[in-house]
Amino acid sequence: MTAYSKKITLMDRSRIERTIKRIAYQVAEKAKNRKIFLVGLNERGYAVAKEIETSLGSACENETELISLDVSRVEKQVESIRAQYEFEDAIVLLVDDVIFTGKTMFTALQHLLVEPGYTVYIAVLVDRGHLSLPVKSEFIGMEIPTKPKEHVEMTLLNDLAEEVFLYRK
Repeated sequence: MTAYSKKITLMDRSRIERTIKRIAYQVAEKAKNRKIFLVGLNERGYAVAKEIETSLGSACENETELISLDVSRVEKQVESIRAQYEFEDAIVLLVDDVIFTGKTMFTALQHLLVEPGYTVYIAVLVDRGHLSLPVKSEFIGMEIPTKPKEHVEMTLLNDLAEEVFLYRK
């Protein structure tokens, strides 16, 4: 990683908790009484998805399923996921920590979600605003326009989202 001279805290643990709770209530409103599949992308997206699932427990009574998807191995995982889960008439929520160009999300979408019959939404803690692919987050914790050479990172502590930082040169 390039050396950065400034490290700015965008979200601390308490702000992340409030944001995740808000996202969970927004998801519950959209889902009505349908089953919700939370697909966490890579390690950090899965950590956020797990916390959203926990918050959904107090936001609604919908049945939920939590799925981990390593986007670098999506082609190897996708058949197993499709065989194990029935997405029909469900809400599928793709979750990541930060969205930048949309490449990770687009990869997950094009491999995993190819059958009709369910509704797909995207949730992220931070949207950096530089999408170059046709994906749009429905549930966003924070929108922060960044410069392409800046870096946004979420840290984990005990498998929970701990802080989100912006690194500037």
